[in-house]
Amino acid sequence: MLKKISFFLLFFILTASAQILDDDLDGVENGDDLCPNSALIDIVDLTGCTVEKLKLIPKHHFNISAGYRYSKFDDNTSANAQSFSFGYYYENFSAYFYTSNFNLNSGESGIDDSMLSFYYRIKRDSFTYQGGLGVYIPTYDSVENKSDYFAKAKVSYYLDKFDFSLSLQHTLMRDDFTKDSSRIIFSSGYQFLEKFYTSLSYIDQNSIYEDEKNLQNITLYGNYFFTQNFSLSGDIAIGLNDSASDLALSINLGYYF
Repeated sequence: MLKKISFFLLFFILTASAQILDDDLDGVENGDDLCPNSALIDIVDLTGCTVEKLKLIPKHHFNISAGYRYSKFDDNTSANAQSFSFGYYYENFSAYFYTSNFNLNSGESGIDDSMLSFYYRIKRDSFTYQGGLGVYIPTYDSVENKSDYFAKAKVSYYLDKFDFSLSLQHTLMRDDFTKDSSRIIFSSGYQFLEKFYTSLSYIDQNSIYEDEKNLQNITLYGNYFFTQNFSLSGDIAIGLNDSASDLALSINLGYYF
């Protein structure tokens, strides 16, 4: 009995394969297929021709960004900086590297401390939770400069095209002339169409120096994807007290792949 069943199944498979020839596996037989080389993931019509191309979303993503920032302070001093960053994303995990060099109108210039950070994100319904650890690498030219470490937590709530978030960061300063610093950020954003996003944030951070007021500012941010891979972003930050810069402007060009 088992031999008869096996023979019948083998005969059925061979017969079916002999009757149905579909080289590109789109569900349309070769004889009726007007587009015999359609991609495997394409959606085709009854003639075998593509009507919609599906995009495979890779698990790995990268982004490279270069930027410029200008800051003006209440004592009539100013500074500008050029920055470079690199990001790596794998599902809910991400890693980020940032470095910049600065120039003051007094003539001083140099390289700021670089930053390396790692994050993990969890999404639950309309909420997203993100936590991360990072280090400020002492690339600034100073014999007293040491590595500083930080931990960050962020929770976001999404409602249609709006989002609201609260972010907390604590930095462990190891330099002899500084103290630990904490930062809190309240932010609200809106997604215009598909290519443009904007947000408004309030930032309050205690100074790393003794007897200095907290740094408080309001920041307006925008990001526009003018192609699938290229984006242009920028922000305007206005200081709310003497410790923060009066005005800071930045612009960044990013490439995503």
